Amino acid sequence: MRQAEVTAAKRMIERSHDDHNLWPERLIADAGYGSAEMLAWLVHEHGIEPHMPVFDKSERRDGTFERADFEYDRERDLYVCPGGRELRQRQRNFTNERPPPVDDIGMVRYRARKADCKRHAAPLVRGMR
Repeated sequence: MRQAEVTAAKRMIERSHDDHNLWPERLIADAGYGSAEMLAWLVHEHGIEPHMPVFDKSERRDGTFERADFEYDRERDLYVCPGGRELRQRQRNFTNERPPPVDDIGMVRYRARKADCKRHAAPLVRGMR
């Protein structure tokens, strides 16, 4: 049902442009339209500013911490999980500084081993790994 509504909304926007040369600057909608696909279509393909709740899929069911459980350390540019483990952009240090590893959608990922950030992992004792 939701996909049919999203498709209908896209068609209405495109038809208003084709028939009347009108293109919205913003679109206001409820959470049913806040999928990644719809947001990408609005923002990246058509330059339309979305005003809608986004689907939150950060809740975890695999025994790992949720996104909100991590703290960002701006000074060291890394995240720390509740167990005290560090998530870095790279898992090793380089002699020459390198630009952040950016993926194909422009996102920098911070990584740690799953075992380090499980809810039941042993907390990190400072000075030991």
